[in-house]
Amino acid sequence: MDITNNLINQIIQISNSNISSDNWDSFTINIFAINKMISIKAFYEENGEIVSFDPEANGEDITLKVKKLREEMYKLSPDKGAWYTSIISVTNDGKFNIDFDYDEKPEFKYEPSPDKFIDDLNTFPREKDLIPDWLNNIIALK
Repeated sequence: MDITNNLINQIIQISNSNISSDNWDSFTINIFAINKMISIKAFYEENGEIVSFDPEANGEDITLKVKKLREEMYKLSPDKGAWYTSIISVTNDGKFNIDFDYDEKPEFKYEPSPDKFIDDLNTFPREKDLIPDWLNNIIALK
């Protein structure tokens, strides 16, 4: 658990260091992931205005930390599968909330090929009854 907490803290700290304002109220990182594809959208709120930002703008990579976080969390409960979406919300007083979604199809800008979803399932197997319907439909097409 220490490894996962450390990775989450690193993702938050690196993202925070890339916000161009010191007056933000909160920021959110939306992460969509499968084994060989990760998409990250980040934005902060300042005085009621939503501003997008690049959480890796200063060159520090969080994508590899996200990949490692999925792998480590999978080890904690194998057969459950890996999460597809994570939403991390942080307030300017340092409090944060993190949600992991293991069921809904990740919202990539570009649709991954069916093979990429199947590769993810092969890499992070889950019990048959935990495979979401949308993924079963992809498997059935192959």
